[in-house]
Amino acid sequence: MNDVEKATVSYLDRWTTTIRYQPKFKIRRPDKVVTMNNYFSVGCDALLALNFHRQRESKPHWFTNRVINKAWYLVFGAKDVLEQGCKNLQKKIELELDGQKIDLPDLEGIVVLNISSWGAGVELWKGTGQQKYAPASHSDNLVEIAGFYSSFHMARIQGGLADPVRLGQAKTVKVKLKLYFH
Repeated sequence: MNDVEKATVSYLDRWTTTIRYQPKFKIRRPDKVVTMNNYFSVGCDALLALNFHRQRESKPHWFTNRVINKAWYLVFGAKDVLEQGCKNLQKKIELELDGQKIDLPDLEGIVVLNISSWGAGVELWKGTGQQKYAPASHSDNLVEIAGFYSSFHMARIQGGLADPVRLGQAKTVKVKLKLYFH
């Protein structure tokens, strides 16, 4: 309780995230607007989270503690290493940061972060990145955008054996799906 009494206020950026659906047969669905506090991802990271969620919803008794949950993430990650369900992500999406289109390398995942940690506490923005960026902050009106070459690359990052692909920092991010996948 002493730690709470000595704590200071820390501000957290909140981001409006708009999901704009492409019209089908000249019928347009309404936009979906949500608030992002932590992060969102596209590609292999999102696929692992979706597979974990679906399995936990269908068989909650298989997800009884943190160790077992991490083991399930390992299973879904290993499955994706073999299947590569998000291979060639750069051909399936377009990424714009502050209005500038980003030429993406051969990636399987992208994460947009408002906080410094991801994936059970990994600090993605620390390390030996080749380009110089400002330090990550949850109250600087910027998000950090990082990429993953594969699910195996994500595992190496979590083990401290690799760095993510730092794609940039921005005030506005646009991710456009060019092709449907999963």
